[in-house]
Amino acid sequence: MAFRATNARSDSEGPGPAGQRGAPRVYITFLGLLVSLLLLPLAAFAADLPALTGRVVDNAGIIDAGTRAALTQKLAAFEAKGS
Repeated sequence: MAFRATNARSDSEGPGPAGQRGAPRVYITFLGLLVSLLLLPLAAFAADLPALTGRVVDNAGIIDAGTRAALTQKLAAFEAKGS
């Protein structure tokens, strides 16, 4: 005896109409991207930048005094030259 399914759907068709099956995934992706873009500027405000104490700021102590003086002198010359 053979049975025939008249209104059977395959699992790949999903619960909604054909044109709307991927819509929730697209909306969730778009919403995630939008939230990420809105939170991105907050990362810029969180940056802890050193105070400008002169033309050369070396809080790590990497630059020796002679190099620091040479850089300061070169930057002063650029400032005097103008734009």
